[in-house]
Parts: sequence; C-alpha cells; structure tokens
Amino acid sequence: MNSSVLLRRIRPLTIVAMSLALVLGAASCSNDKKDSTEPTVEQSTTVVTGPYQTTYATAKGSKLTVLSQLPKSVVTTPPSSTSSTSTTLAPKVPAIPRTGLNSAGVKKTADGYEFTNPTYYKNPLVVEVLENQGDYMKVLITARPNHTTGWIKADDVTIAATDFRMELDLSTFHLKVFQGAELFVETDVVIGKDSTPTPVGHYFVTEKIKNSSDTGVYGAWILPTNAYSEVLDTFDNGLPQVAFHGTNQPELVGTKASNGCVRIPNDVVIKIAEKIPAGTPIDIFTTTPSSWSTKSTGSGTAAKS
Repeated sequence: MNSSVLLRRIRPLTIVAMSLALVLGAASCSNDKKDSTEPTVEQSTTVVTGPYQTTYATAKGSKLTVLSQLPKSVVTTPPSSTSSTSTTLAPKVPAIPRTGLNSAGVKKTADGYEFTNPTYYKNPLVVEVLENQGDYMKVLITARPNHTTGWIKADDVTIAATDFRMELDLSTFHLKVFQGAELFVETDVVIGKDSTPTPVGHYFVTEKIKNSSDTGVYGAWILPTNAYSEVLDTFDNGLPQVAFHGTNQPELVGTKASNGCVRIPNDVVIKIAEKIPAGTPIDIFTTTPSSWSTKSTGSGTAAKS
C-alpha cells in the first residue's frame, strides 16, 4: 500500500517515507473544484437505482454522525439488519478508529463514529450509500474492520450517483475502470507485497488529491479509499489507509512492491482522476472476474475517449 491517514493527515504507505513538508505540500494542492464531467443526479435524499449506478452521500454540515445501531423506533422496509457490519479483523490488528486513537477527521463515539466535514484536504466528506430507510441511510464508511457500515440521517446529506466503477484483479495486476457498460480505461498496476497485501473487497474513493508535480512518489494524483491495511496498524507514525495513486517508478508496474496501495501509471491516473467523482466504487478481486472477457496488453489502454 502507499497511502495512510495520519492522526491529522493522509500519508500513503510508500517504500520511501515522505517528509511532513511534502505531505503538507500535497494538501495545499487538494482538488476542491467540481469536475463538470462527473456524472451525478440532482441532489436529493433519494437513493438512485439503475444499471451501473452507485449512490453516494455528501455531508451538509461540519460533522456527520454515523450510528452503529439504527434507532429501535425506526421500522425498516423491507426488514434490514439494524446494526453495523464489518469483516473479521486480521489477527492482532485492532480497530481504527478506537478509544485513544482517532484518525484524520473521524473519532469513535459511544454510539458509533463522528466525521468532520470538509476533510483535512478541504474536500467534501463522502460516504457510499447502501440502503435507504427514509429518515436514515445505511452507509459504508472509512473504518477498520474494513467494510464497516453504519447509519446516518438522510437530512444530514445530499445524494448523487455515478456510473463509474473501478475493478482490480490482483492475480493479473490489472485495473479496469468502467463507465456504465463501457470500458473507460485499463492498465497494469503495482499492488501490495505478500507481507503487506492490498486488501480484497468492496470499497470507494473517499476524495481526490491533486499533487503539485507528477514526479513525486505519489505521482500526479492520490485517490484515497475507505480501506485500511489488514496487517499494519501504523505506517511511518500514521494510520495505514489504502490509496490508488500515481508513481515515479513505472518500471515496477506489474509487480508486488507496495505496502498495500495501488500504484497507477501517471498518464492513466490523470485520466481516471479527471473523470471519476469521489464516491466511485472499487471492487478488488483475488482472481479475474468472470465478467472480464479479455485483458488488453500494455498499460494505459484507453477504451473510450
């Protein structure tokens, strides 16, 4: 992996540790301008459904409260699990955040979690919406165990949707980005080493961070996700958040060389970051998905202009 959220900032998990000055430099270049090409629907409190559509919520206020349990007074239709869910933690890897350890912009509370808005990089706080129960919505959040969910008030967010999605096959080091039914772009990438593997499962892009130069360790863009390493509790005195980002070592593409993050050739990460919105879903597989018919040769194959 190459990206970790520190107690106050995101710092990718790279082989070469970054200085505080460089991290803050990346923060100053945070991308807070809305891309007019991002596919969204009119903001509302209705979960959007349809082929290839993923709904995401953007916090309205300065804080977003996430409940681990849906209030007992709320009757779900159809019946739903009213508690939060998560995967099983890897041995000896504790929860993030936890009492005494708060990550950048999120803390553990007695009833669940509290997120600050905007993020440290001054981007809007985004979560993926999984289910709509009227006054409350079930959402996927940034926490460990990975895949932790919780409940938010519908009035606390605005809703939009995207038809972009990212799929990564760890067995072939291959990433595909789709827009609807069409392949938008694909490339080979760098993934986590066997000792620090890229976590498998369903995640989403939490925000987009544009770097001032594409010659640094993180390349042109950093796309943090809501996933954490499942083997590291800290990295370089920070928290081990997984990110998809560029690289200044393209010769490593197609290998296991990171601490869990996914390194993408710069020309491709630019194409991706300039198009997708925060909230874009990511699925990471251990084997090639059956829906993939072929894998193009070479990195950065543009399937669609």
